[in-house]
Amino acid sequence: MKYSSIILLAVLFWTACSSPVSNTPISIIPAPAKMEIQNGSFSLSSSTKLVLKDEGKFSNEVEFLQITLEHALGSKISEDGNGTEIELIFDSQIQAAGAYQLEINSDKVILKAGDPSGMFYALETFRQLLPADLEGSKTSGEISIPTVSIEDQPTLDWRGMHLDVSRHFFSIEYLHRYVDLLALYKMNKFHLHLTDDQGWRIEIKNYPELTEKSAWRTFNAQDSVCMEKAVEDPRFNFEQKHLREVDGQTQYGGFYTQDELRELVAYAQSRHVEIIPEIDMPGHMMAAIQVYPELACIDNPGWGELFSTPLCPGKEGVYMFVENVLTEVMDIFPSKFVHIGADEVEKSTWENSQACKSLMAAEGLKDVEELQTYFVERVTKFLKSKGKEVIVWDDALNAGIDSSTYVMYWRNWVAEVPERIAANGNRMILVPGNPMYFSRLDAKMYPIYHLPLHGKKYPEEKVNLIQGTQAALWSETVPSEALADAIIFPKMLALAERTWSSPEVLDWESFKVRLQTQLKRLEALGVKYSYNVTKELIPFMNVDQEMQQIGITLDSELSNPEIHYTLDGSTPTMDSPKYDGEFFVKGSALVTAAVFEEGKALEPYLTRQVDYHKAIGKPVTYQKPWNRSYPAGDAGTMTDGLRGGNGYGDGKWQGFTTDMDVTIDMGEEQELNSFSATFMQQSGPGVLMPGTVEVSLSSDGENFHQVLSIENDIPKDKKELILKDFAGSLGGEKARYINVKAINSQRGFIFTDEIVIN
Repeated sequence: MKYSSIILLAVLFWTACSSPVSNTPISIIPAPAKMEIQNGSFSLSSSTKLVLKDEGKFSNEVEFLQITLEHALGSKISEDGNGTEIELIFDSQIQAAGAYQLEINSDKVILKAGDPSGMFYALETFRQLLPADLEGSKTSGEISIPTVSIEDQPTLDWRGMHLDVSRHFFSIEYLHRYVDLLALYKMNKFHLHLTDDQGWRIEIKNYPELTEKSAWRTFNAQDSVCMEKAVEDPRFNFEQKHLREVDGQTQYGGFYTQDELRELVAYAQSRHVEIIPEIDMPGHMMAAIQVYPELACIDNPGWGELFSTPLCPGKEGVYMFVENVLTEVMDIFPSKFVHIGADEVEKSTWENSQACKSLMAAEGLKDVEELQTYFVERVTKFLKSKGKEVIVWDDALNAGIDSSTYVMYWRNWVAEVPERIAANGNRMILVPGNPMYFSRLDAKMYPIYHLPLHGKKYPEEKVNLIQGTQAALWSETVPSEALADAIIFPKMLALAERTWSSPEVLDWESFKVRLQTQLKRLEALGVKYSYNVTKELIPFMNVDQEMQQIGITLDSELSNPEIHYTLDGSTPTMDSPKYDGEFFVKGSALVTAAVFEEGKALEPYLTRQVDYHKAIGKPVTYQKPWNRSYPAGDAGTMTDGLRGGNGYGDGKWQGFTTDMDVTIDMGEEQELNSFSATFMQQSGPGVLMPGTVEVSLSSDGENFHQVLSIENDIPKDKKELILKDFAGSLGGEKARYINVKAINSQRGFIFTDEIVIN
């Protein structure tokens, strides 16, 4: 039996047998490495005695204990108490960072650790043994706590959450609470994305206009999306505290002063949370370039084919600006890490810049990719001279980076990125966009909880380069703290257990049971979480390019449901195959599955098309960009093998407000037999079919000839959800390049999830 299955039994046992005054089932998240349940309880009250054997090492943690007890009991405890005892002990034999021991007997609580973080985590575990409702305004003069013995330590060094405060702004009070919630679940990294195209959020004294002007904006296209959604969901409304009127115009924004950020950093340090600042460069810099246009290579900076105009690496003044900004950032944030982004850089302005050409000639750089490497390495050298380590997104690997740089892996649709990071010798932090980008209310916890640290091709001898993992909240369409709460929680708890607990302890069924008490704790803490248990099945697809198959995993928020499925689209019965774990599809199948109770299938049924086809993993070039509010998996969506469901916001459907015009490179000339692409219509919100889908083939990537033109036959006035396959024969022609155009003749949104080539 897995250890956390024992925890599951313990939860049920303590709930049934504990006294009414306690009502505290054992629900600890993340699950401890070892736990033994005793048959008894400890009585905590204001007369409980505090015993310190910490050699003066845990003063911060003692203060945290007193804050916790005052909140729960209504009073602190003292070293003069005459009742039961709480004893904090420094134990040099406990050597792993963050490790602790917690022993609760009927008359004494003993907490041991070899470092302050371990003692802090012991106290957070102790806190989770207190009744959940005491996290709110309620107090109790006497609290009964189950007797238990725990030994615990973290599995991964990097256990993090990210927050984008640039696209939409969050108050400094929210950031303080964010730190508290990270600490409660033993997470230790807070990646704070402070600047981007849409807003500059950190005071820089050398450049006051960055916050006087660039911290504020009139409403943009992403804000319009929020306004539309707010009609049905008030969580998409803007918070009035972040709006101001200037010259008759409503402006949105805000920024943090340096003093506010220093206070936040100190608070986070007291909770053993390290805040890592991100100043994204050389791309995603429009907020700065708008007030200092001389930082760009061109006179009229704006948007290129896909991304914004970047900083100009050919201008020496740019490096002065960057170093001045980063000097102030480093003065605020003592973290050993500074994140500089280096992702999604639109290099077209560099190609025509005389300043860039001159620099490239002087430095012997053959193209703009090497120019990006020059920029990143120069900024990295500056930061390292100040004792910092540098983090970049994995896009930077395309241009080439030094092996000492830390890399955040996010483009999970780009084949073999982790293996390329390992081959380059970089330390890696896992943030794969699917499932670690928390951007949707309906995203599920199963893939977070089961996130693999590496694939089959990742070299075992380099597993030590994997530092850990984090999730990211990008806030393009998250304008309120209530909506952020709903998107983050309780998914963050699944991440917390995945990053802290050992593989031997991880147990999804136990987690779902323990989560119920934690939801009460979150509610008492005022967290506006979103968690709806339904009978709907949740499919997850694992594209295995090595075996040329797609693995299907079915999850449910129900505990241990009985599931049956078919592969031919027929309705499952009790005689259909019973689901007992991941199964695989080679070629194509229409998977239909349902939860069964008392021999009857329960609606809604799950239906999902699955295709392993020739174009999976092949690169896609976009002649026209996708709509930035519906990127799905960005440039890899069309050939990632992941099919969408019945909603265009599920992260699998990519949206366009222009024509869709993409070219797939099959890698070599080969025989092509068939094409299909599924499009969606939901005419209410303006999601419509393309008028025509055109397919053209080429051997050289320059000379194309059209082989298919498929007309739409779905009327615009049909209101119900419609999915249509635009499909046809490619006649066995040989070609390397496939161009697909979906003509947006109805002037709405068009959405597709996959281009299938066989």
